[in-house]
Amino acid sequence: MNKRNTRAFAFGVLISVCTIGAFYFSMDREKSADLNIKNAQSLLEDNGYVVLAKDTYDQMNKTITNQTKQAEPKEQEKIPKPPETEEISLTYQLEIVSGMFSHDIAVVLAEKKIIDDANQFETYLEENGYSKRIQLGTFELNAKMSYKEIAKIITKS
Repeated sequence: MNKRNTRAFAFGVLISVCTIGAFYFSMDREKSADLNIKNAQSLLEDNGYVVLAKDTYDQMNKTITNQTKQAEPKEQEKIPKPPETEEISLTYQLEIVSGMFSHDIAVVLAEKKIIDDANQFETYLEENGYSKRIQLGTFELNAKMSYKEIAKIITKS
């Protein structure tokens, strides 16, 4: 950079600082008076907020927790326990056709509620080498099977 460019840059910075300073010092400080506690409370209350002191808030919080602790045993006694039922085992006949990938199989099994998470099952197949050994055919699977059991069935290994 030569002297001329440096001087032009410095002059631009000086003009910018002067403009910002003039704006700052000409602002009406009366309108932006410091916000004291009373003004803040009235502003919040006008906008629909409830303002509480910390002591009042803590006292209300303790009262609520005490009431819920006292009410819990009564509520548990009133609620009848549902009768225990046997888990229904979901079974599904998976048909693997040519062109299906491990992702497609995982999505179908997740939709039929045989597995919980399609991405997790797909990752399991890929990490353990099952994704490349999937066989064509129809396989009967149920929701109680582990990922390993399902993988062994669909790979016929």
